[in-house]
Amino acid sequence: MKKKLLYILTIIASLGFVSCDNYLDTTPDNRTVLDSEEKVKELLTAAYTEATYGMFCFSMSDNADDKGSGHFTQINNQQGYFWEEFTDNGQDSPAYYWDGCYNAISHANQALEFVEKQRIGGEVPAEYLPYYGEALVIRAYCHFMLVNLWGKPYTPATAESDLGVPYVTEVENVVFKDYKRETVAKVYELIEKDLEEGIQYVADEVYEVPKYHFNRAAANTFASRFYLYKGEWQKVVDYSTAALGSNPSTYLRDLSGKYADMGLNEQVAEYSKATEPANFMLTSNVTYWFHYFQATLQYAYTPYIKANLFSNNFLIESEWDWSQPTASFGEGDDLIVKWGFFFKRIDVNSDIGYYYAMTPKIVAEEALFNRIEANVMLKRYTEVEEDLNLYFEKRIKWYSDTHKVTEEKINGAYLNDSHADSPLAPWYGFEEEKQRTYMNCVLDTRRREFYYNGLRWFDIRRFSLKVEHKVKNGTPIVLEADDARKVLQIPIPAQQYGLQPNAR
Repeated sequence: MKKKLLYILTIIASLGFVSCDNYLDTTPDNRTVLDSEEKVKELLTAAYTEATYGMFCFSMSDNADDKGSGHFTQINNQQGYFWEEFTDNGQDSPAYYWDGCYNAISHANQALEFVEKQRIGGEVPAEYLPYYGEALVIRAYCHFMLVNLWGKPYTPATAESDLGVPYVTEVENVVFKDYKRETVAKVYELIEKDLEEGIQYVADEVYEVPKYHFNRAAANTFASRFYLYKGEWQKVVDYSTAALGSNPSTYLRDLSGKYADMGLNEQVAEYSKATEPANFMLTSNVTYWFHYFQATLQYAYTPYIKANLFSNNFLIESEWDWSQPTASFGEGDDLIVKWGFFFKRIDVNSDIGYYYAMTPKIVAEEALFNRIEANVMLKRYTEVEEDLNLYFEKRIKWYSDTHKVTEEKINGAYLNDSHADSPLAPWYGFEEEKQRTYMNCVLDTRRREFYYNGLRWFDIRRFSLKVEHKVKNGTPIVLEADDARKVLQIPIPAQQYGLQPNAR
């Protein structure tokens, strides 16, 4: 892939991007020769895409707000905020992520093809099983992300006809190959097949740093996400519990304890460490989506977001009680502190290179929130409150029994959609009002937790939420619940290869 080179001293310059190669453009013979277990292991390290969805998903969601002129503009941030068609194909763009996912799938398929040839008596040799499992889970995950950006949200009533994405299971052995878009139902069927087959063989022991791979906790959390979208609640609970173990609290990011004793630079460094228990899987991403740009972009965190999201919590009396560190890069350029970046020079004597972020892609908090959601739908409200209390204990300063979640407190803040931007309308509906009330609480809390991560966009799609974006000195713009723009347009190069575009 080609990446944009930046001079260190021109960080604030206008960002131009170089496109990533389309996944159909790669010469099929330009591959690593596989002849050993170690080569397969090495190949799979390249099956974790350096592309990331964080910036454009954040920009499209209700987590972004307009600061007005005088702040840094970036094309994907701007076009995402206005729900325009994305025209860039460089890093942090949808096209770049599309390419990155299919390139990752290509690496996974190459590994799988080799492993299949090693079968003895129809069985995969034991030494290859961990890599066989990992490759299948990677393939499932990448297709899952693709279909949930370029296809409609999974809805059983329409999934058999809704267009999804191509599900690629073979190594490309020709330069040009015809692909077709499977239906959303078919993509989900194939994801489930790969996931269920692969997850049983995932093994932490074969890697020096398991958190740079789909380890057991990460794979189980991904499985819980998959079944959450499908509405299979007990499976969500089972996979989340497998990821979290018998004492979930030990895995949650301790913002009110350990992090509270650190300086900001220490917190940024700690956030992306493999030794942080909350980080189930980390990926190295070529991106500008790290703290400096999260603070300085025009469409980002504002006093309005602070007041209505982080200073407004049904369990606390003051914003100072919430353990979420903030920082500033200048007037109006504030941010919620999460991950930072590192700079990779093209050689030791050069001042040019690439910006990377070590991004927590799958975390313990997601497993917990997936379980909480599922238990809401199973009407296990006691378990919901218990898990929420585990979470808030790590997020509220000086947490005590007075902060404990109760039905009365949830009703006071969330009954009758009083705290929602628009009524929740998931495909599976609610059997009783109590489910809706509790789910409002869960989604509101989840939104805070995954600020900047991009996951809010997927929640907006799942629950058919309306989004309003303010325009400084202008009229607010609205993305309606059923707006076609919630489904990204198929990248132009892929359309040129014959893939049907999405309706507009």
